Amino acid sequence: MKPSLAASLVAEGASLRGDFSFVEEVLVAGTVNGSVIYSGDEHGIVKILDGGSLTGEINSPTVEIFGRVEASITSSHNVTFGPNAHFTGTVQYRKLSVCAGAIINGALIPLVKPDNDTSQVSQGIEQAKLPR
Repeated sequence: MKPSLAASLVAEGASLRGDFSFVEEVLVAGTVNGSVIYSGDEHGIVKILDGGSLTGEINSPTVEIFGRVEASITSSHNVTFGPNAHFTGTVQYRKLSVCAGAIINGALIPLVKPDNDTSQVSQGIEQAKLPR
């Protein structure tokens, strides 16, 4: 019998050092120093909870930050910064949500496919096309 997929948890008060991969969901309420890399289909999520912290790298389709993060983030879908988020680093994203109160210090780099209806990215600078 194959075990069902479940969330992985770094609980409050716990500390994890090193790189690891996951297939569904990672919740961080404690401290992570290392890389968190998604290795499943397109539905993975990393959540840094209020009081949690991560230093290193995150590579996941969806990332939600409510705690402290110093990292390089690559997200193929969505990145959300909650109202208590403190972030330093670089974020590559398709969709970005930022709540009032979030503190972001770093580079925000959209990963958009150039076409006539969306923004284009040229050498890391977003250039919006205006409708005619």
